[in-house]
Amino acid sequence: MKIGEKYAAKVASNDDNMVPLINVVFLMLVFFMVAGQIQKADPVAVILPHSINDHRAATDPSIEIVLGADDSLYVDDEVFAIQDIQAYLEQQFMAAPNKEAFWVQIKADGAISLEKLRPVFNQVRLAGLTKVSLATQLERGKE
Repeated sequence: MKIGEKYAAKVASNDDNMVPLINVVFLMLVFFMVAGQIQKADPVAVILPHSINDHRAATDPSIEIVLGADDSLYVDDEVFAIQDIQAYLEQQFMAAPNKEAFWVQIKADGAISLEKLRPVFNQVRLAGLTKVSLATQLERGKE
């Protein structure tokens, strides 16, 4: 009866043992592709203020203004002076193919006072833009 055992040993090769491992690797690959988010990093670290509003915009902003805790100001990942924002916004709005979908998102650090944020909003208002959003993060654990 050793003939059957030899035949069974030859049929089950080492490649058959790799199939479950390959299945697990592909399952992990699909999981990380679906579960992971790839986002563009902000030019300066910003801790967004908390909010209870969980509504998110359906589209990405046309222009993103980032104001860091160290008073650094970035518009579309480039350093800007506060007085140059209005002209840049007007130029980008005129060049936009869809003016109805054009909107500006302001990401300001939660530690920044309203007085430091007011000039940025004034520049957006002076540029004639009305669709403006202040980025926040959803406050967790509070009912």
